[in-house]
Amino acid sequence: LHNDTHLGTLRAGDLLLVDAGAEHNGWASDVTRTWPVTGRFSATQRAIYELVLHVQVEACDRVRAGARYRDIHLGAGVTLARGLVDLGILHGDPEGLVERGAHALFFPHGLGHIIGLDVHDMEDLGDRAGYQAGRSRSEQFGLGYLRLDRDLEPGMIVTIEPGFYQVPAILNHEELGGKFARDGTLSRSALERFHDVRGIRIEDDVLCTGGDPDVLTHDIPKDPAGVESQVGAAR
Repeated sequence: LHNDTHLGTLRAGDLLLVDAGAEHNGWASDVTRTWPVTGRFSATQRAIYELVLHVQVEACDRVRAGARYRDIHLGAGVTLARGLVDLGILHGDPEGLVERGAHALFFPHGLGHIIGLDVHDMEDLGDRAGYQAGRSRSEQFGLGYLRLDRDLEPGMIVTIEPGFYQVPAILNHEELGGKFARDGTLSRSALERFHDVRGIRIEDDVLCTGGDPDVLTHDIPKDPAGVESQVGAAR
């Protein structure tokens, strides 16, 4: 999904992000995993991977009846921002960073979407399906790309897919990366240490129940050791 070309050559040290799915009895799925091409994460890749995994697992656990999906998205942003502060990439209070949209420099999309008979279920209806009555999209960069702002109900299946990306067009934009670098929020020198982490996303399909969430795609390895083992076995 979302891949315009297939002309790249995989090289040692690269990460391979695969966003894919399958269909069973008419029901769609949508899963993303990120693999180290050599079978081993570098220290910097592993640090970011473990952060994204922490964000994702925490967000999956918040898929509960009555929860507002937008709040889950914002909570994921705070957890990501806190981790980036710990790594020295961002400076500031995590909640404040999310309010200002600084986390969206690296997580510029929504946390996920409804999934069902289509991968992006009912998306042809636009915000009439994705947004609850009385709610509308934010105009803030990043948050404005959130596809879903509904209170979750038992039986709903949603994707949870946080990520970390270094997109030059964002980081070099005067009103995005430039602004946060000038005011000291973004440390470009600290970010340079993570030059080999161009993009990581982890995505699962999660069923909202009357109790604990059910991660339907849990059998696909996503812990670092499991991912490395899977890639190593295929080499």
